[in-house]
Amino acid sequence: MIAARAGISTRTFFNYFPSKEDAALGLQPLHVPDHAAAAFREGDGDLFERAVRLTMEVIRTAVPDDGLGERRSELIRTLPELRGRLKHFSTTAGELIEPVLIEELTRRTLIDEDVHAQDIHDAATALRMVAGTVVRFAFVKNPSAWSGTTTESLTSATALFREVIQNPS
Repeated sequence: MIAARAGISTRTFFNYFPSKEDAALGLQPLHVPDHAAAAFREGDGDLFERAVRLTMEVIRTAVPDDGLGERRSELIRTLPELRGRLKHFSTTAGELIEPVLIEELTRRTLIDEDVHAQDIHDAATALRMVAGTVVRFAFVKNPSAWSGTTTESLTSATALFREVIQNPS
């Protein structure tokens, strides 16, 4: 229906958007911005917090700075099926940042010869999965977290996960 209303073929539509949900939200392909990778590498915060922020920066590359952030948030609030795309983007963002995490973990463990490459890979996978979960939680609590200027919900979600992990009682 979308392609027909736009006067284009379905094939042409899917050359530009991988799904109708992406078209509805105006999403662009994810990538790791150079500035975000550099901030992660040079950051002085703990690895968990830096991984969460890097995941969010990658997800935000999908959202153009077009002034429609509030409209996207409203669509996400009113059409719960769009949340599935958020989960997909979170997972994909994690896959994109995993090499950056492996690089950082490798750099940190160069002095410890007892650490195996598989241990580093497993740690990076676990870290990217937890970071993605924190970001998804922040989106569920506050769909306007898509906005590049909104960090309160991400900070709050990170603190909550840290508290639950450290003090599960």
